[in-house]
Amino acid sequence: MRALHVHHDPNSLPGLVGASLGAAGVEEVVHRVCATPGSPEGDPVFPDPAGFDLVVLYGSRWSVDAPEVAHWVEPECRFLRACDAAGVAVLGLCFGGQVLAAALGGSVGRAAHPEIGWCAVEPAGPGTPAGRAAADAGVVAGPWLQWHGDAFTVPPGALGLARSTAGPQAFRHGRHLGLQFHPEADRGVLEAWLVDDLDQLEAAGVDPAALLAACDAHREGAAARASALVERFLARLA
Repeated sequence: MRALHVHHDPNSLPGLVGASLGAAGVEEVVHRVCATPGSPEGDPVFPDPAGFDLVVLYGSRWSVDAPEVAHWVEPECRFLRACDAAGVAVLGLCFGGQVLAAALGGSVGRAAHPEIGWCAVEPAGPGTPAGRAAADAGVVAGPWLQWHGDAFTVPPGALGLARSTAGPQAFRHGRHLGLQFHPEADRGVLEAWLVDDLDQLEAAGVDPAALLAACDAHREGAAARASALVERFLARLA
């Protein structure tokens, strides 16, 4: 299998998701949208989805509806609709889940409150279609690393798989899985984010040292949860 990894920021790493895909023998092709740290200027040209079996969309410091990124967000939405038409499975992480939701007819706006840190989510009730789909996709309570102030709405025709007090946390639409949280996150991923995004933590009053220490404390559990989610995504969707 061949996966396109779409990184929206120059400091974005594939982390635990990339490691799990690599362990499964999936070939990695990288497409980086923004090349300059802290700059919203990005490449609006996306590859032909026909060359890939799946696409992974990573996070971004920008909001989906920010005017300064419209020059590449709108082409990315068209790219994702082309993926959907071609039957190419998409896994969206945080901003990636938001832009996937927007491309499929949902919306993105401010969350009920920001979430930064290791947080549990609430999967849909067991025994319901959404609950069975959540379990099938490996969407469990967590905890998962969160770092967002925006939230998506579940697109028309999709199943909402999980929520938190901030808003929807996961949805499944056909072969696609959109997540609000970061299953890829480990210490290396977080350290890379801190190069450009430390200002966001300072504004939120979050201690970066404590966040890094929590990454270490959750290392084994986070790796197991990410591996299970990727394994199920490959087996059930991609």
